[in-house]
Amino acid sequence: MMMSGSIDGRDGTKISPVGNDTSTTDMEVRIFLRDNDPEANILLDDYEFTPEEIRTAMNITVDRWNDTPPDIYRMDYDEIPYRSILLMGVASNLLSMAAHRYRRNSLAINAGGTSVNDQDKAREYDSAAERLRAEYLQAIRTKKRELNSNMGWGWA
Repeated sequence: MMMSGSIDGRDGTKISPVGNDTSTTDMEVRIFLRDNDPEANILLDDYEFTPEEIRTAMNITVDRWNDTPPDIYRMDYDEIPYRSILLMGVASNLLSMAAHRYRRNSLAINAGGTSVNDQDKAREYDSAAERLRAEYLQAIRTKKRELNSNMGWGWA
């Protein structure tokens, strides 16, 4: 868990937290995606995303941060001080995972002149995931450019 003051990324670089200096929690992710109340998920009557899926999405998001050049400030999901970047990335990855599930389970049922396909949501989930992905990838590039520039000027 991240504490107040500066932190060390995996590469040993000191980074001061920005905004809230705690790790992004599963509940914050759920609230962002409106997945925090199983009773409000009328069709599912459960959470849409498991804790394991949320953690996996966090790891994928932080891997994207670490893999994006320049290779500075390598971190784990519980170290990243840029919570909005992590939240957008996690949400994007979760929506993408859900889109895959909906694509796999989509089956139109026709009976008595009525057509039902409650799993036909992949397109909407893909669209939402892509919007968030574009935003978080741009945020990563912008933040890394800023950090790299600050290091060059000796401000980091």
